[in-house]
Order: sequence, then C-alpha cells, then structure tokens
Amino acid sequence: MIDLYANADALARLALGDIEALTDAATAATFYGAPLTVAQVAANKRIVAISTATCEGASSSADQHFVTALVENRFAGYVIGTRHGVRDHELDWLMVHPDFHGTPVSRDLMHAGMNWLGLNAPMWLTVIAFNQRAIRFYQRFGFAIDPDARTTHVVPHVIMRRAGD
Repeated sequence: MIDLYANADALARLALGDIEALTDAATAATFYGAPLTVAQVAANKRIVAISTATCEGASSSADQHFVTALVENRFAGYVIGTRHGVRDHELDWLMVHPDFHGTPVSRDLMHAGMNWLGLNAPMWLTVIAFNQRAIRFYQRFGFAIDPDARTTHVVPHVIMRRAGD
C-alpha cells in the first residue's frame, strides 16, 4: 500500500538525510545514462546537494506542493509541483527510489502533483534528454516534447508540455 503525505506532514515522516539519500539513489539510476563530462557530473551532484533544502522550501511555500510516497513506511519517492504564475505550472521534481521503479509509486506521485497543479491547467516539466524511460512515462500522462523549447542545463534536458484538460 502506498501512503502519500503532503508538505509539513510529509517532512515529519522523514528522518534526517532521507531526502538526500533517495535523491542520490534516484539520480544515480537515471541521470547517468550517457557518458558525462566532469561539469555534468558536478551538476548532477548539485541536485542531490540541494534536494533537502528544496523539499523543505516547497513544503512551506504557497506556490509549491511537496508530496512523499511511503510504502510500508519506507520512503519511496517524492514530487514537487510549482506554480510560477497563473498559466505557468511546473511538475518540478519527481524522484523515485530505483527499488520502486516500475511500481505504482511514480504514477501516484504524478497524480498528486498534477492534481495540485490543476488538471485543467497547462503544465510542463524538464527531463534529461537521454532518459527515454522517463520520457515514455511522462507521455502516458499527456506530456509531449516541445521541439522548440531550449534549456540551459549542463546535462542536456528537454521540456515536455501538457495542454491540460
């Protein structure tokens, strides 16, 4: 059974270091699918380093929503939704421990993030360009690669958009 918790309640269920450990495992499994430069490895490590502060900030922001998934009290993943503006909604972070890849955890977190952002609203996300598994996963939720969008990420990313219902 997957239990979802939001914001302060989500943080209260985690131990010190849980977010960073999960983010490290998730990025190790999905962010290193191609040979990377020293700068790209450093960029990936920065994601891990800022993950706890990012989740803590999201949990107390009116413009963000932080949701964790626990499976039998084990921290399985998290999502952050961010409302940058009235029509600028981002599914900002989705991190799932590799032990839970291919399970309903990712799906449930996607639903939690998308529902908070508003299914009627257009939304977007970024994904590492070579992570074809993640791209196919996001496509199942109605996201499509925006061929005209560009990012400045050190590790190549694509922007995927969903028009809304």
